[in-house]
Amino acid sequence: MLHALPKKSSRELRALVSALDDKILTRGKAIQADNLDVPWWRDQL
Repeated sequence: MLHALPKKSSRELRALVSALDDKILTRGKAIQADNLDVPWWRDQL
């Protein structure tokens, strides 16, 4: 999607996505998918 946008819009969206990626990655909690009895979306994000 970023490549399809005009340069300015792409740059703005890339900055937002990058900030969110950094925030998610710094949480340090991985989503566990090895237990199929517990839905992964509950208390995992």
